[in-house]
Amino acid sequence: MLKKENDAHIGTPQTTDSKTTGELLRILTGTHSQKELDAYLETHTKPDASMDFAGCFQHLLKSHDLKKSDVIRAAQLDRTYGYQILNGARQPGRDKILALCVAAGLTLRETQRCLECAGEGILYAKSSRDAVIIYGIEHHMDVMRINELLSNKGERILE
Repeated sequence: MLKKENDAHIGTPQTTDSKTTGELLRILTGTHSQKELDAYLETHTKPDASMDFAGCFQHLLKSHDLKKSDVIRAAQLDRTYGYQILNGARQPGRDKILALCVAAGLTLRETQRCLECAGEGILYAKSSRDAVIIYGIEHHMDVMRINELLSNKGERILE
C-alpha cells in the first residue's frame, strides 16, 4: 500500500472532493434558479466522460496525491499496460481494477465506486472470494498479501 500524502490539505477550505453525497444533495436541493443550478454544475460535478474507470480512478489518484507509476508498480502490472488502463486506452477487468485500488490504498467505498464506474460488479460480502478481498482492503493489505490470503483460502488470486 502506498503512503497517502494529503496531510497538507488539513485545515484548508472544503473542496468538492471532500463533500459527501449527502452534502451535495442538500446543496442541490437548495438551489432555486437555473443560475444556481449552473453554479452547482460548474462547482460540484464533472462531465459524464470522467465517470468511466480511468476518469474515476485518476480523480482518486489526484485527491490522494498518488503517482500513477507508483500505483502501477504496487499493483504488479506491466508498466505499459498499466498506463494504457489509466489513460483509458484499455478497459481493465475486475481483478485489475481491484489490484489498482488495493495498490492505491483506496477505501472499500472508493473501490466499490471504481468498480461501478467500470461497469463491473461490486464486491459482495456473501461471496467467499470477495469477502477475503474486502477483509484485505479493510486491513490495509497490499496486493501480494491479499493474493497470499486468497491462495491460502483456496480462492483464485487477483490476476
